[in-house]
Amino acid sequence: MSDTAAEKSGREMAVEALCDQSRKILGVFTIAVVFLLIQVPYLFVVDQDSSLFVVATLNIIGSGGFAVVSGSALWFCSQQAD
Repeated sequence: MSDTAAEKSGREMAVEALCDQSRKILGVFTIAVVFLLIQVPYLFVVDQDSSLFVVATLNIIGSGGFAVVSGSALWFCSQQAD
């Protein structure tokens, strides 16, 4: 019984620490989305057999991952505030 209470308080502390950094998370989200929008046109302009296409694809995957994770954290913190 006490282990469950300790885990819950630890989880609550982790959520509170995460949501306290929401401005920094918003910055990461903004940078990731801008970088994603800058890289997407390369997929249509560059030849698919070039190394630039591979680099653009990897950049899109990476920045898309950061956008999804940071956006999810922002959404989670907004739900916790309600």
